[in-house]
Amino acid sequence: MAQSSEPFPSRPLRIVVPFGAGSGTDLGTRLVAQHLEAALKQSVVTDNRPGANGVIASTAVARAAADGYTLLMGTNSTHGANPGLVAKLPYDPIKDFVPVGLVGVFSSFLVVHPGLPVRTPAELVAYARARPKELTFAAGNTSSLIMGEMFARGAGLEMTRVPYKSNPDGLTDVIAGRVSVMFPDIGSSLAQVKAGNVRALATVTMGERSPMAPELPTVAQTVLPNFHFVGWIGLFAPAGTPASVVTRLATEMQKVMALPEVAQRFQQMGAEARWMGPEEFRAYVASEVVRLPKILAEIGVQAQ
Repeated sequence: MAQSSEPFPSRPLRIVVPFGAGSGTDLGTRLVAQHLEAALKQSVVTDNRPGANGVIASTAVARAAADGYTLLMGTNSTHGANPGLVAKLPYDPIKDFVPVGLVGVFSSFLVVHPGLPVRTPAELVAYARARPKELTFAAGNTSSLIMGEMFARGAGLEMTRVPYKSNPDGLTDVIAGRVSVMFPDIGSSLAQVKAGNVRALATVTMGERSPMAPELPTVAQTVLPNFHFVGWIGLFAPAGTPASVVTRLATEMQKVMALPEVAQRFQQMGAEARWMGPEEFRAYVASEVVRLPKILAEIGVQAQ
């Protein structure tokens, strides 16, 4: 390899983000990139490439040079659900990447347009049941898609899914009243909830109430007892990246994720900073690639 004699890194790095600016994935990446830049003493550029539920960004990184300078902030969409969503996926989430580490997990809100006359999940369910096929829900990433479908099917509702390139795009249409309901990550929607532009009815977590909105119950505490879900983000390099480069990146990332200010900023985004090293993360991704397509199949979502 021509660059094997060069110390890593010897030039700027780029982290490709599969969703738009303002999404939870984008905010988390920019925070991590800022601290990684200081640790590596090289600039770390955040490159947003939204579209096709993360397929565009993931394919670009899978085909990039395996030298550690082009990385992907993958998610439970790109490295979990997409095999169950995309019939001819142009990348392999296992074979085409080397996991560097899990970075964080994201809880979500259940929000509605403020003009909708509901203030609790139970009221939303009753309203939707009385108006079959009238309500729509925005899906800007896999998490919001799965939660919307799980909620509709679990509660016996007929709601139409409206797809978006990213959650901020979907949220914009909920604010405008063009879409009724959404399950956006807390990070990308907290400001709009606080401003009253959308009404939050509940949160979606793995268990307890969110510390970002402790006044709100979880969906599981209200209408659907088994309704648990979190999104996640994690760093990947292209397959074939030298082990020494992956180790260097993982070592510095672990230090970054241990910083109190990083944990605090993740919490402010409605997320939890959670580090998982390369080997543990590899096993976790392998399980997600099985688990999430299975959920999609169970709720009736077919690969297209």
